[in-house]
Amino acid sequence: MVMKSAIFLSILFLGLGALSRDAISQVTNYAPFPGDTAGIVDGHVISKKAYVDMFLEVAREEKDNEGKTKLTPEEKLLDIHRKTWDRLVIGAILEENIEKKGITTSDAEVRSSLEKDPPEFLKHGFVDSLGTFHREDYLQALRDPRNDSVVRNLVKLLAQDMQKRKLSNALIASITVTDDELWEDYRKQKGATRKKFEAEKESLRPVKLQEKQSTFMVSWVESSKANAKIIDYRTIK
Repeated sequence: MVMKSAIFLSILFLGLGALSRDAISQVTNYAPFPGDTAGIVDGHVISKKAYVDMFLEVAREEKDNEGKTKLTPEEKLLDIHRKTWDRLVIGAILEENIEKKGITTSDAEVRSSLEKDPPEFLKHGFVDSLGTFHREDYLQALRDPRNDSVVRNLVKLLAQDMQKRKLSNALIASITVTDDELWEDYRKQKGATRKKFEAEKESLRPVKLQEKQSTFMVSWVESSKANAKIIDYRTIK
């Protein structure tokens, strides 16, 4: 049965799972830094609340991957702290660059995106047993006044994601793939000929482009982290 708008709130938390009390207690009661500040990245303060929220998000993901690693409980906790810090540092760097480039999003822009291309976790609550997504039910829930506060929070979160995508798109906009680059990869294949290459190169170009864009973004993030002025108050590193 398709989920009705009256219980729309519940679909925002699908798949999160429950965290152990120990994991929550470790960061909420025994934060690995003194005071209410975890650190500062290029002037952007990382608050205790931001650290706790990110820690819990990472911990949920790790719980979903439980059994896939051979880490001890102590190693797993340390790994969560490291991933938490890394994401917060990257997030601060992205925010700084978004501000510098004047990248913004309007509520109307985000709401339009929500209606036309809803995230998978939202669509999930409106898919029936046959796998059919019921768009009208979804739109009705989205516009239901009872869900206003939830939708406002959702718009705020998705606006941040949209701004990050805009920044990423701006950074990779000038990246292209030449025929010579494609040929250098293609010619290594057994039986490669120029004739075959000419027939197939346009189907290869998007794959190579995505590869170059991903490589560039990883390099950009690592370079930005290396050049950032980071003050780390954590005692666990």
